This record gives sequence, C-alpha cells and structure tokens, in this order.
Amino acid sequence: MKHIIIGLVAITVGLWGIVLNWYQFLDLLWVLVPMAVLLGGIIALLAGISNFSKESRSEIPADSNKD
Repeated sequence: MKHIIIGLVAITVGLWGIVLNWYQFLDLLWVLVPMAVLLGGIIALLAGISNFSKESRSEIPADSNKD
C-alpha cells in the first residue's frame, strides 16, 4: 500500500511540474527525442555489424585448407 501512495504522489508532483514548466519541458523533448533516435540508430548499427561478422565467420568451411 505504501508503494501505491508514493507512486501516486510522484505522478501528481511530476504532472504538476510539467504543467508549471510546459515550455521548458517541450525544449527538453526537442533535445531528448533526436538523441534517443541517434542512440537507437547507433545500437542498431552495432547489432547489425555484430550479426554480419558472426554470419561471415559461419560461412567459411572448415575443410577449405585440405585441397
């Protein structure tokens, strides 16, 4: 029960802070959304590179040097 009350108080204070500082909140969103997209793109790129290198290693036959 204590966690529910603390959660409701935190939501109320957070919403109150957003309403009082709406324009500063919008400025923050203008910065955070592109940064989140940039970081997501970097993570996706690194995951793709990692997956590509794993696939290229698995395609090399083990018996290629025995000719």
